[in-house]
Amino acid sequence: MDKKISDAIPAIVSKLSRTNVTAGTAFLGFDACIDNIVRIVRDKKDIDETEYFSDSSQLGDFLLNLNNKSCGIELQTKLSKIGGNMVIMGNALGNLGIQVECMGTFGFPEILPVFHTMSSNCSLHTIADTITATALEFSNSKVIMFDPGPYNNLTWEGIKDLIGKDQIREMLSGKQLISFVNWSEIENSSQIWKGFLDDILPDIKNTEPKPFFFTDFSDCSRKSEEEIKNAIYLLGRFRNYFKVSLSLNQNEAALIARALELNENVSDEEFVKSLFAKCNTDTLVIHRVNDALAYNGETFEKCDTFFCREPKILTGGGDNFNAGYCYTLFEDFNLFESLVVANAVSGAYVKTGISPDVSTLIEFLQHFQVKRQH
Repeated sequence: MDKKISDAIPAIVSKLSRTNVTAGTAFLGFDACIDNIVRIVRDKKDIDETEYFSDSSQLGDFLLNLNNKSCGIELQTKLSKIGGNMVIMGNALGNLGIQVECMGTFGFPEILPVFHTMSSNCSLHTIADTITATALEFSNSKVIMFDPGPYNNLTWEGIKDLIGKDQIREMLSGKQLISFVNWSEIENSSQIWKGFLDDILPDIKNTEPKPFFFTDFSDCSRKSEEEIKNAIYLLGRFRNYFKVSLSLNQNEAALIARALELNENVSDEEFVKSLFAKCNTDTLVIHRVNDALAYNGETFEKCDTFFCREPKILTGGGDNFNAGYCYTLFEDFNLFESLVVANAVSGAYVKTGISPDVSTLIEFLQHFQVKRQH
């Protein structure tokens, strides 16, 4: 697979070098939060020598051994930063040159100062107070803990009354990409989606080619089968106005497959094609730790990730993947190239903790190619 990626890089770099997406426009909603990135202390010999839980199974075993006992666990906050699927994805798109309208829970009535650190290409519109999430990071995984608070109070009626239907239509009009992410954590996501479908999209002039609608359901383990099926039904309605892309991580894809009673014990290609057939989408993407899969009804692709053994940060890796994939929708990248770019944006972010701009993305890809040649 490395050879296929390496062989694709010259064409990708050529496209990235000549691409001018500064006129690219997007609208994203609706979650915004403050992320506290935390490591869990396992042992501390002295102040300069700390051992952390390196994977979640170690922490699980530790807690199991404390059954019927009490304990204290030391958390060390490594970073406090902007968070939320929409925010991280929007910031990453902005760094890549896309002009992004972001509607979300940025603080109320004023936008909190932390969110003004987002890319200058992002315009922010607040609709509620924000929340704080604690991300427990291990070397190979993360656990995000949060109280949804204001997320639970978001409704279509509240957004419509606060912003106004005319202004919402103006925000969406002419956008090449519309993206509603984190369907799972916002309690009334389906109702909000339906509000846009009923009250906004019918009054926006259709354009050809169709613009893109992108969504990532996020962890839907707390959603019922009926709720998942309803969200998939709504995706079908978005296809009346957009070319739809659905992006899922490995866990989310498995959860949705179970809700749809699909067989998971098949090859990657069979699994993606069977899930695609049920999901009312034009392209299905599944991003995993070691690779990413995609199918658009004609072509199946599989592409290894740029795996980082010593990640600077894990929280937001999937959102950067999504931003990289969406970036390729603005230009003429084929499906495999789209996965390479998406994996590279995510890989660069995980390695450095910063969402790359186009020049940094090119350097990342060329560095991989040179390493492979040697």
